[in-house]
Amino acid sequence: NLYVYSYKGKLLIVDMGLGFADEYYPGVELLVPDISFLIENKDKIAGLVLTHGHEDHIGAIQYLWNELRPTIYTSKFTSTVLKTKLAEEGIVNDVKIFELGYNSKFKVGPFDIELVHLTHSIPEMHGFVLRTEKGNIFHTGDWKFDKDPLIGPATNFDKLKKIGDEGILAMVCDS
Repeated sequence: NLYVYSYKGKLLIVDMGLGFADEYYPGVELLVPDISFLIENKDKIAGLVLTHGHEDHIGAIQYLWNELRPTIYTSKFTSTVLKTKLAEEGIVNDVKIFELGYNSKFKVGPFDIELVHLTHSIPEMHGFVLRTEKGNIFHTGDWKFDKDPLIGPATNFDKLKKIGDEGILAMVCDS
């Protein structure tokens, strides 16, 4: 998983995961995203937002970070998981990470972002709303509707309804 949003001449990266190869790729164990477009447009990158700490969303960062060096925005739990991976590569002190609380609102360059807690099989999973003059985009990340999760709060359906009532130009689902 690696998504890129472009707005007002800047790029926002969402997630930077890896995949596990199958028999279609003999001798290959891991698949990482093709970041050639991002390398060519490195000066336009505003930051990297991580939705949660699963490998398919953060697993390629330690391999690709040096090519792009984006500032990272994520939850405390995801940050902790990521820092372990970065320490293994000896780059944990080089990476700037902003730890965000539940349902935080923040700006990354021209991107006006509001995190939206969603239930998933890992703590502190967040989708988010990107607000623009043209309309709002709701990026879900992975999610499931679990009224009684083992850890963390359940999805706030009132908040989802409020976001829907506000109007959504596009919804990007990843689950």
